Amino acid sequence: MIRKESKLTQPAGKSETVGGTVLALETTGSACSVALVSEGEVLELTRIAPRRHNALVLKMVDAVIAAGNLDVRDLEGVAYSAGPGSFTGVRIGAAIAQGIAFGGGISVFPVPTSEVAAEQVRRRNRSAGGVVVARGSRTGWVYAARYRFSPTGLECEDFDALVPEDALPAVPEGWLLSRREQPLRAAVLGTLAMNKPKLDPERAVPFYVDGDSPWRKMDESREDAGVTGSSADG
Repeated sequence: MIRKESKLTQPAGKSETVGGTVLALETTGSACSVALVSEGEVLELTRIAPRRHNALVLKMVDAVIAAGNLDVRDLEGVAYSAGPGSFTGVRIGAAIAQGIAFGGGISVFPVPTSEVAAEQVRRRNRSAGGVVVARGSRTGWVYAARYRFSPTGLECEDFDALVPEDALPAVPEGWLLSRREQPLRAAVLGTLAMNKPKLDPERAVPFYVDGDSPWRKMDESREDAGVTGSSADG
């Protein structure tokens, strides 16, 4: 069932780069989630379907666009959960976002996956000072990132790094540690994307971190993905 709701809370300081409707794709975890996010409302379709995202996501995109009475060319752009994360899930989202954007002549909005996870924690725990997000990678390793909570949303203090699961960053007093994998929502992703700059479709690439992709030169991975601390600000 397509979920319809009023606009999710938009962090203050919203960028003026996005004024229309954004299609959001979340394919990095157990949830295959697709949403249309605009100033007025959210249409969202989510299925818990591990390892079935590739078979489901395009049909779900068609369904939400039809429910919104839109054409792809009517969209402002396509947002996708850019990782770092699962090899297959991140690349499915990036590839489909790129294909839709090229076909419709629209922009892409890569959003760090840890930022989506942190924002979902913030919305459930607004009195906390921040969160250390630890998401599973290969056996014995996690992606760890630190986000401070503020009245305007999120501030990225440390972008994802691949660390041993027994060597997580320190959790400051009043902060939270999020180690449990929560299904991520495309509606939250799309709301965060409203603060991101528009990018050309060819820049729809996953985010990499050192040690994440052993077949690539590690000193090139972050530069190629355009990842900086400011890019994760919410």
